[in-house]
Amino acid sequence: ATLVSQMTGSWFEAASSMISFCRMSTSAQEQVLRFQHTVIRLFSLIHALSLAELGAEPGDGGAVETRLVNLEIIDGGSLDTETLARLRTEGCAIELVFNWIQSLCVDNISTGVLAVPPPILTRAFQELSDGMVKFHDCTKLSLLPFPFPYSQTTMVLLILHWLVMPLIACQWTEQPLLAGLFCFMVVFIYWALFGIA
Repeated sequence: ATLVSQMTGSWFEAASSMISFCRMSTSAQEQVLRFQHTVIRLFSLIHALSLAELGAEPGDGGAVETRLVNLEIIDGGSLDTETLARLRTEGCAIELVFNWIQSLCVDNISTGVLAVPPPILTRAFQELSDGMVKFHDCTKLSLLPFPFPYSQTTMVLLILHWLVMPLIACQWTEQPLLAGLFCFMVVFIYWALFGIA
């Protein structure tokens, strides 16, 4: 969850920077608005695609498209059929949209839409790439299974704890009711933490 919110924050910062850099634009207002609208749509699309991919089960190819339908995209209806077909057939749709965003920004530097000094503009590119790095970190966590021997060892230790805890609780107190309550609480908490993990 932390990496997903960091990814979202990085992409929000990049989009916000690109939009605010347009205030220094030397281009026509119509061209600036077209750039801003396209950037917002593409950031919305990359975020929705990343959430859909992170929420899908590994090896389930159709799940990403199914989940993407349920996520809101800003003005998703404005995407033409060629773009949608390309996204459906592309194995790395998120990387494709990432490239589209970078290309759009580079193309609009020469037109004067992004007329800020290069050292300042690189901040937006850095935030964009930071979001992509966070996305790939998230995919590592979602694709790599929890080690089977580790989970089995944890299960055996919890069962051993469950068997030994009543003996330890009896040594701590003389009252059977208090020992039973204490034993139940400790064992329940450990099993609950195991179930949550």
